[in-house]
Amino acid sequence: MHLSLRTLVTVTALAGLPSFCFASSVSLPAIAWGVCSESWVGQASGALGARLQCGSMRVPLDHMAPDGREIDVGVVRIRAAIPAMREGSLFFNQGGPGTHPGRLLRSMGEVWSRTDANDPGEGDKRRLAERYDLVAVIPRGLVGSSGIRCETLLPNRHAFLPTHQDDANWQLLVDDAQAMVDACTAPAHARYINTEQHAHDMDTLRRILGDERLNFYGISYGGMVGAWYASMYPTHTGRLLLDSSMDIIHGYRAATRLLIAARNRAFYENVVNPLLRDPMSHGLGGSADTVATSIDNFPARAREAWVGQLDSPARLAAALRVAAWIDSDNPPTLSALIRMINRERFSVDPGLDRRMRKEADGLARSLFSASAGEPSSNGDAESFFVRLAMACNDVTWPRPEHEIRESARRDAARYFNANGDDTMEEVACSRWGGPSARQPDLAVLGRATPFLLIQSEKDTFTPLAGAQHILDAFPNARMLLVRRSDLHGVFNFTTSACIERTAAHYLLTGVLPATPSRSFACGNTFDNPVDALPGSPSPAAGDPVAVDPPAPVAASAPVHHDEI
Repeated sequence: MHLSLRTLVTVTALAGLPSFCFASSVSLPAIAWGVCSESWVGQASGALGARLQCGSMRVPLDHMAPDGREIDVGVVRIRAAIPAMREGSLFFNQGGPGTHPGRLLRSMGEVWSRTDANDPGEGDKRRLAERYDLVAVIPRGLVGSSGIRCETLLPNRHAFLPTHQDDANWQLLVDDAQAMVDACTAPAHARYINTEQHAHDMDTLRRILGDERLNFYGISYGGMVGAWYASMYPTHTGRLLLDSSMDIIHGYRAATRLLIAARNRAFYENVVNPLLRDPMSHGLGGSADTVATSIDNFPARAREAWVGQLDSPARLAAALRVAAWIDSDNPPTLSALIRMINRERFSVDPGLDRRMRKEADGLARSLFSASAGEPSSNGDAESFFVRLAMACNDVTWPRPEHEIRESARRDAARYFNANGDDTMEEVACSRWGGPSARQPDLAVLGRATPFLLIQSEKDTFTPLAGAQHILDAFPNARMLLVRRSDLHGVFNFTTSACIERTAAHYLLTGVLPATPSRSFACGNTFDNPVDALPGSPSPAAGDPVAVDPPAPVAASAPVHHDEI
């Protein structure tokens, strides 16, 4: 799960600030290109041979105010397969912030390079690999770019915030946030890990490669990277593909609010409502109101242990049965709870009964194995640090702590799967010391050449509303809408020849579909290739058709949860 991204950055607030530029006399660092480490790109197949190269460039900590301090920034390159036909470079950012781009870039280059040039949907990917260097600048703080492991070495002391709203626990959360800030701001270059400096690092590599323009493909937070670069270096910006972009108009905190509401809405649409339509078959009696009340009164211990795990009607139904036993019998051990599960008949349908028993068994084990505290850095330590540093260094976090706490109280009541992470992160950023990035005038992006958004209609990571905000703000934006899909990161990850060809052809030529609307969609299937049946033929490549973008999904909530 991505670290939450928050705060308000509007075009209006940014208007009037100057774009960035460099004097042509600034000397460029040298890059000694060589073999890529597996820690940068994973295990390569060898298909790319010597085309796959990695190196480092030594750049100022602060490009706009160099004072002699420097940092090593890693770069990955897959050279154009046909050097004589080389037309430039395509820069890639996988998002996060804090996601390392090396593995996906290498994998993408391998796939594009072996694609059939005559394939009607995929052929332009082969031509991209032949004519363009595929490159990525490793964001500062990650492995290869002066990586930082930001850890307090102690578990968080505060309890699960949505079910522990008391003053003492709030103070523990504030103390944990401060300990995280102290650890993460201690490295000398921590304040220089932000989107502004990353955009400058990208432009440095553009100039080293000798390209007049930088073409860009970014996923999720990568949309903000592309927008900032285009606003800072408009005369050196080429084609921009922003895939599943975060809401660059309203920024980090607004993007997180959209994510939380979208996930809650999807939880009710895909999990709760199907169960309420047929509670009897899941052994929950015939009253939807009774089931809804049980969801609203879910035991705190179970909610904490299973947050985010109840992703199907069968699992939720099993959880409600186990939760009822926790309330009534409070089994003291896992063995006691497993005995109760094994004695229970969950459904008159034998198949559903077996599935619910299996789900209940897994939930019981996670209930008894849940630890009291988690380390202050989860998952990959470098990624955790960069996600936090980018958010805190990019923008101001103005809300006082009493307002943050009040929001946490509302969220706990409103969102079943709220976990409090966004609250701790906002408290941390409010204590970070203020932003270090100079924010560009995003209005400059509106004067660039037309750029392409790709957006799944049901994406819960970066919901459609964010893409619609971008489309409304910039008349040169175009949107390829992926209807009925929840895929986050679309291009290269569908079986739709229409979607794949539209995006690849734009990156190759800059040509967008000629439709009367700035929004268009493909009419054929767009399954994820992982889900396609082996040997199934790819759908024929059609052309996108103009559509009116769907209205933003109302934040209405079924049952008793009123989202406002």
